[in-house]
Parts: sequence; C-alpha cells; structure tokens
Amino acid sequence: MARYFDTIEVERIFLYEENPRHEPLGSEPEVIEHLCRDEQVFNLARSIAEAGPNPLQLVGVVETGDKSASKKSYQVWEGNRRICALKLLNDTDLAPAHLRRDFARLVSDNGYKPIKKIAACVFDDHDELRYWMGIIHNGTQAGVGTLAWDAPMKARHFGSGRNQVALAVLDAAENMGLITKDEREGKLTTAQRFLNRSVVREALGIDATNKDDVTFNRPVDDFKKLMDRFISDLKSGTKVTSRHNRDQIDAYGRGLTRSVKVSGDRVQPQSLKKAVAAAVATKVKRATRAKRPRKRDRLDFDKDLQLALEAASGEKLESLYYSVCSISLETHTPLLCIGVWAFVESLTALAGKNTDTDFVAYYSNNKLNELGFGDKKKMAPIKDALTRIQRDGNATKHHETSAKFHGRQLANDLATITPLLAKTLEKSGPKK
Repeated sequence: MARYFDTIEVERIFLYEENPRHEPLGSEPEVIEHLCRDEQVFNLARSIAEAGPNPLQLVGVVETGDKSASKKSYQVWEGNRRICALKLLNDTDLAPAHLRRDFARLVSDNGYKPIKKIAACVFDDHDELRYWMGIIHNGTQAGVGTLAWDAPMKARHFGSGRNQVALAVLDAAENMGLITKDEREGKLTTAQRFLNRSVVREALGIDATNKDDVTFNRPVDDFKKLMDRFISDLKSGTKVTSRHNRDQIDAYGRGLTRSVKVSGDRVQPQSLKKAVAAAVATKVKRATRAKRPRKRDRLDFDKDLQLALEAASGEKLESLYYSVCSISLETHTPLLCIGVWAFVESLTALAGKNTDTDFVAYYSNNKLNELGFGDKKKMAPIKDALTRIQRDGNATKHHETSAKFHGRQLANDLATITPLLAKTLEKSGPKK
C-alpha cells in the first residue's frame, strides 16, 4: 500500500498504453493520436493554456524502469488526458500533424509558458491504484464515488438566473418544514415556471429584485400560510404542474390569495432567511429519527496492529492483513472468514502457539491476564470473538455447504480482538 506525493517533471511521465479509455496500443504516439481524436484532449489543452491544470486533481503514476536510477521515469495511470495535453502544449511537434498549428495557436494566443512539473501521487502497488481509479470512474457507487450535481446544486454554484428565485423559495420551504429533501426532487423546474411569473410572486409576496437575496413583503404569518398552500400544490402535482401554460399559471396566482385567509397587509421587504428563522423558532421540535448504522464494506484497518506487524512479523502476516482489509466484505464474506482465521492462526503461531493447540486454547485465562486482558468484562467478549472466528473459519474451510455469510459480525469480531493481537506481537518481540 506504499504511496507518496511528489512534484514530477512532465517529460519523465509517459502515457499508459493500456489505459481503460482505449484498447491496448503499441506506443505513446498512438496513444496521443487516440486521445486527440476520441477523448477531446484539444479542449482540455485549451482550458489548461487559459487557466492551468486543475489544482483539485492529482495524477496517479507508477514508477517504471530502474527505480534506483538518479532520474526515475513514471507511467501515468490516472490523468492520461491531462499529461497528454501538457506534453502537446509543451512541445507542439508531438501533436498529430493535422493539429500542430492548432496547438501552436493555443500556446501563442494565451501566452502559455511550458508547465515543466505537475503534482502526482506515486504508487508502487498497482492494485491499490486500480482501486482508487475505480472510485473516481465507476459512477456514484452508492455514495462511495463522485455524486453528480443536480439542478439545485448547479444553480447554487453557478448562479443560474432562471432558477435562483425558485431555489431560494424551496430552500426556505425545506427549512420551514414544508417540504423534505426527497419531496423536492424534480420540483425545481416546475417551481421556477410558476415563480418566474410576476402574478405568482406578487400573490406570495416574493420580491425578486435582487436574486442573490430574495425577500418577501407580507407579514410572516400570512407568508407562511401562502407558502404552505403553494408548496402543498407543488407536491401534489395537480394545481402546480409543469403542464400549465402562462395563462393557467397567472390564473393560479390570482386565485392563491382567495384560497388562503390572509390579512392582505404588506410590510417592509425582509430576507427569506428571516422568514425561515421565525418559522423554525416557533416550530415544535420533532423527535429525532433513528439513524441506520453505516454499511461496512471493508474490515477495519488498524494502524497500531499494522505497525506491530511490521516490527514483529514477516511478509506473510503483513500481506494477509493487507488482503483481508482490502477486499469487499459484502461480496467476499466466506473468503474473508477463512482469511481472518489464517491470519489469527499464523499470528499466534509466530507468538509461540504449539501446533497441537488451537488459538482459542492458546489464549487461556492466564495468557489473557499476562497480556493485560484479564478483566472479566474484557475477557468474555474476546473469547466469544475468538471462538466464532475459529468455528466459522473451520466450517467455511471444510464443510461442503456451511459457510460464514454474516460480514458485520466478522468485522466486529476482528475489531474486538485487534488490541489483543497487537499486544501479542509486542510481547513476542521484534522479528529476527
């Protein structure tokens, strides 16, 4: 899992001929040709020439060739397009013949000065690099990967004039408890169609003169009643719907104040945020909903145990521990059950366990007491966890159908015995 961050010369970074973006290619010029033809590298180069590389993105590389050489070389796995764009801006002769003038023009028009170095994360473990590339490129993955911005998020960031008023109103309504985040989904465009009509804004008391600070000019109680009706109609999808034309939307706005009993008074414009604060202050506090425990996808990796392994064990235990903490718990529970069993069995053997003794028996009351776990409250859960790991590991290894499928229990058992395993290694002394 070794990796480090460095600033590397672009000329010492080579494009990856087997990048997932394309079929395996034979040389760097072929990769450049493909990326320029099919992967919009010219547009990326234009952006870099104008504003520089994105500082929020690192490239991921692996060392190639002689690692002991004074000038190392690297192969880029994550960031092939960025490195390609930089190479072609730095040396336009590397571009495909039909694009050389275009790249030269980018350099000239933008006063581009060659970017000689770029920040990178250097990996020597290809499997770990593949894992992180999967996080970036394999979609949302139930929240593990990158979540695309929806329309409200884009409006907040880019300040879309058409959506700003509707966004401000929906934000206020959500904070006032009139609509939930889930109920808002897909409603922004419909709300925008209605709130972009002056008749509807006037009925609600919305003043959109300053889209960055939308205000209201009705008394708070009147405003809350009108908002409640508008949001209810929006959620039901009958009276406030995307199918309505302008005349129907205006008719809805004129009828809104007749359908809700309000005073008709007007007040000095106040920010929508004040309406929210007033509404929240008077709202009855609701009971907090129970939160579902986070879903475990990996066994917990413990740094203290890893350091103890490095000090006291050989390559086998370090490799086993890395493996069991790296693969999917949900997908590979039976395999991990056997792996954890093998890890504990090997670790206790290293610490001096007799080959005729199982690791549950090895951790006798005397041994647990010697290691600092003699307290009865600590001892019982540890013995239970060890027993389950041994029992389930043996069953999964040897029985034709029985196997361990309860991943959360396995994760909990390993977490329970991890301090004991670290202390066992510490007592066994450094590796020889």
